Amino acid sequence: MGDLQDYSGPFDPKFKLTDLTPEALARLVLMSGQLYLGADGMWTTVIRKRYGDDVALSCSKEVWDTNWKHEIDRPRKMMNIQGNDIADLFKCWQVDPGFAAMFDIDFEVSDDGKFGRLTVTRCRTLEYCERHGDTWLQNLACNELDAPLIPRSAEYVNPKIKCRATKMPPRQSPDEIPCQWEFWMED
Repeated sequence: MGDLQDYSGPFDPKFKLTDLTPEALARLVLMSGQLYLGADGMWTTVIRKRYGDDVALSCSKEVWDTNWKHEIDRPRKMMNIQGNDIADLFKCWQVDPGFAAMFDIDFEVSDDGKFGRLTVTRCRTLEYCERHGDTWLQNLACNELDAPLIPRSAEYVNPKIKCRATKMPPRQSPDEIPCQWEFWMED
C-alpha cells in the first residue's frame, strides 16, 4: 500500500490506486458506492418526470430484478467469500460499496451461526425521502425493492437462510431505526 492520504499534490503520470493509503482507498470505495446509488436515483427521477410513477416503478423493479445477484456474486468473488451461511451473507453486504454507501448497519450473528440480525441504524435513502416528503420513493426503495430482494439474496446464498423484517418504515421519529431484519437457518 502507498502513503498518499489524498491526491492533492502534483499530477503523477504513473499514479496507481495502490499509491493510496488504505484509508484513502476506503473513502474512494465509499464514494463509488455513492455515485452508483446516485445514478440510480437520478435515472429514477428522470423516468418519473418523463413517463410517470408507474413506468418508473416498473423500470426500477426490472433493473433491480436483474442486478441484485451481482451485489452478492461480485463481492463473493472479489473478496473470496466462499461459505454459505448467515455470516457469509453479511460479509457480502459489508463489502458491497452500494450497500455500505446507503446504510450504516449493525450486524449480529449468534455463536452457533444459526441466527443473525441486521439493524440499519442510518439509511440515506430514507433520510432523503423524509426530507423531501417523497413517500412514493420510500415505498419503492423499502417495500418494492428491499422487502423482496433481501430475502431473495439470503436464499440465493443458501436456500436454508430465511429472514423477515421486524421493523420497516415509515418511522414516527428520526430517532427510530430505519429497519431491522432477522435471519435464521432452517433445518
